[in-house]
Amino acid sequence: MDLLQSVMEASSQAMFTLDREGIITHINQRTKDYFGLFNRSRHSHGPGRLVPGDLVILADTAMGTDDGNLSPADLERLNIHDRKLRTGNRLAAVGRYDTPDSTPVYKFLPGGDSATLELSTVWRDIPIRVSISGRETSVTVGETIYAMDYFWCIGQMVVLDGGTGQVKFWEEKGYSARKEGIGSLLRGAPFAGKSPGSEIQVTGCCFREFFEGALFERYLDQVMTGQVPEFRDIPCEINGYELVASILPVTDSGGTFNGVIVKFRNLKDIRVTIQERNDAIKSAERQYRERERAARPEERDFAALFGGGAATAEVRHRAYKLSQLDCNVLITGESGTGKSYMARAFAQAQPRKGAFVTVDCSTIAPSLFESEMFGYAGGAFTGADPRGRAGFFEEAEGGTIFLDEIGEIPLDIQAKLLRAIQEKVICRVGSTRLVPVDVRILAATNCNLREKVAAGQFRQDLYYRLSAFSLELPSLRECQEDVYFLIDHLMEKILQKYKMPKKVLSGEAVNKLLSYDWPGNIRELENVLESAAALSESDIIYAEHIRLAQPSVHMTLRQRLRQEEEKIIRQTLAQCGGSRVRAMEELGLSKTVFYGKLKEYGIE
Repeated sequence: MDLLQSVMEASSQAMFTLDREGIITHINQRTKDYFGLFNRSRHSHGPGRLVPGDLVILADTAMGTDDGNLSPADLERLNIHDRKLRTGNRLAAVGRYDTPDSTPVYKFLPGGDSATLELSTVWRDIPIRVSISGRETSVTVGETIYAMDYFWCIGQMVVLDGGTGQVKFWEEKGYSARKEGIGSLLRGAPFAGKSPGSEIQVTGCCFREFFEGALFERYLDQVMTGQVPEFRDIPCEINGYELVASILPVTDSGGTFNGVIVKFRNLKDIRVTIQERNDAIKSAERQYRERERAARPEERDFAALFGGGAATAEVRHRAYKLSQLDCNVLITGESGTGKSYMARAFAQAQPRKGAFVTVDCSTIAPSLFESEMFGYAGGAFTGADPRGRAGFFEEAEGGTIFLDEIGEIPLDIQAKLLRAIQEKVICRVGSTRLVPVDVRILAATNCNLREKVAAGQFRQDLYYRLSAFSLELPSLRECQEDVYFLIDHLMEKILQKYKMPKKVLSGEAVNKLLSYDWPGNIRELENVLESAAALSESDIIYAEHIRLAQPSVHMTLRQRLRQEEEKIIRQTLAQCGGSRVRAMEELGLSKTVFYGKLKEYGIE
């Protein structure tokens, strides 16, 4: 073992080196473990490929993602022809490969971390069970279990020989590097053999044969061609793994470029730590909730601002706990759920005092973001104040800055914001002087930041910094019992705002408000009450003063139960791939009752 290899093996990070042609020259064991290049299985199978008659068993958490680009067209090789299948679906399936007269068994659901999917069948007296639950997929063939855990997504496959009925292939971690994703194998690609302790030899090969990722390859090319000096701790995806990478050039004493060193940190570990911390907070809340509420009358005052229903009790208590911690908080929820109001309540309840600065990120022109956020030095712009100007961060020194609609911040400013969070310093435009800032950050968004991260529109490292402590505000339709409590609170606020005399709502007006779905959430409720108070000329607000965007529909208990029953039947049919026989068995209904329900609800 040469000196460089010894140093790499001693590192806590995954590392490999490339020469100037992109050929792998060294790779350490941690990298092999990360990417599944080292086989830890206790079993063996030989090389080969799928042949007609083989039984293919699938457990895929997100079709088309880290599964060899599996598509509905590929599933036709298993005689699965279903127009409802979509990219991103969670799928469990058992079918014969290239056997047109065979009947597959499958279930699928819309993708989602919380969705559990299970499928059981028997083939040639061999019981087979497929399960996707929590963060693990498993395929059980007879008494043998093939399990794989995951954090983001995974595509697992087990194949039984059509002639012997013996297992001839199963997925192991690292299948992306081996080009053995489900889609690839269904399209005819070969698979390599496995045996305990075996590993794929990658030194001497081009990195592209084993490490794929468009963003990673672009960064690597920029360093190898001299466009960028180096990259440190940049988020990227390689072979479906979310990693933080550093790409550093290697030069000789004369400055001649000889290759690069690539280092990785696994984001899975970071995300697990964040999840464990949030779980610990929830556990502590459940254990001490009642005692702390009794000991803290100020918490009752804080909670009263957000309704009094049981459905939002957990949210209210978590909000108060987070307000008392001097930590940054990401507030999420649909438009109108009260994110800005929650941020102001935080500022009032928290021990930290000082200024409360609100920044609406959706209203600032991209060209002005940096100077507005971090200020500018004298002479930085033509026509600007020669003395310079402080930005929002300096204005909030010692207090709190609320970044509303944070998903609208441009990517280049996100990097500077991350630095301000990590190092607690900012630098004005046109200056090199670092200015220390002591600011609590509250951020809010109604968009899905994880989707923005996946689309490259939001920095992954910034997302994890902000979401370590998060608070999701429920929609009003999820906690309609709170409408009654909010009516009183909002009416008091409206009457004070417009200096109106006391007004009350009639019984019909309250019923009209309670029977509405509130797609615009608390903001819509406040606007409706504000309009009603203005329209009412007496001290009573009647039903005709309540102007709703759509007619309210009052549903009896029987109507609500019918609605839920129809929803359950439709979901079960979808899970069973449209099979009415399997759906009937899942629901435990007789044929007469089941088909009567289908006719009753117009389900075809």
